[in-house]
Amino acid sequence: MLRKLLKYDLRANMKIFLFIWPAIIVFAVIERLAISADLEGKLGTVLISTTTTVFVLGVIAACIVSLVVSIVRFYSGLLRDEGYLMFTLPVKPWQLILSKFLTALLTVVVTGLISILASWYLFDGINGFFEVAKMIWNELDLPSGMTLLLVGLIIFASICMLLLQIYLSCSIGQLFKRHRILWSVLVYYGINVLIELLSVSGLIGFNAFSAFEYTATVAKLNTLLGIVLAVQAALCVLYFFLSECILRKKLNLE
Repeated sequence: MLRKLLKYDLRANMKIFLFIWPAIIVFAVIERLAISADLEGKLGTVLISTTTTVFVLGVIAACIVSLVVSIVRFYSGLLRDEGYLMFTLPVKPWQLILSKFLTALLTVVVTGLISILASWYLFDGINGFFEVAKMIWNELDLPSGMTLLLVGLIIFASICMLLLQIYLSCSIGQLFKRHRILWSVLVYYGINVLIELLSVSGLIGFNAFSAFEYTATVAKLNTLLGIVLAVQAALCVLYFFLSECILRKKLNLE
């Protein structure tokens, strides 16, 4: 049944993003053509500035839309009128949440990848991108490959945590009879404040402890990144479990 839910959610999202994703590529092509034209004078400057602005705004808009659509699909699909239908299906609440989450995650990740590929094209193809990446590598003197892997996993986990935190906030917000969206926003920011306080406290404790345990900077950094990743994974599981528990026991549809 989860496969059918995923098919339904993906089909609904594709109706929107099959227009947005090609638009990002089109903006990149237009920007590249404007740069390749090499027009001199004020006309060339205006053309490049305009196409660059359009491309940047297009990428930002696509990222924002992917997040907004993910929130709307969860809220309207499970916590409003459509929820009456969804929760009468022979599926469990965790399957409904997981379907929304995987669809949202795929949408956000694909949007990011397409934005990166479009940027590669602006860097004169993959070779140009790797030249820029090599320059940044040399300037920053980045540490081991393990560090880069951990950073990549943390970015991915951050996206997962963001989506699941929003789902949990909406699930808590729907418990109130009035101003549910306002309560959801307040809960979201409340969780953020709590996480930030705990993060600062944990970082201070880690620095105090590791000052006597580690002498290698890379080892200390990798350890810290590993702890961050583990905490993010734990929070993702916690957010998902709490959301499922609330929707299973305390569902209060509008």
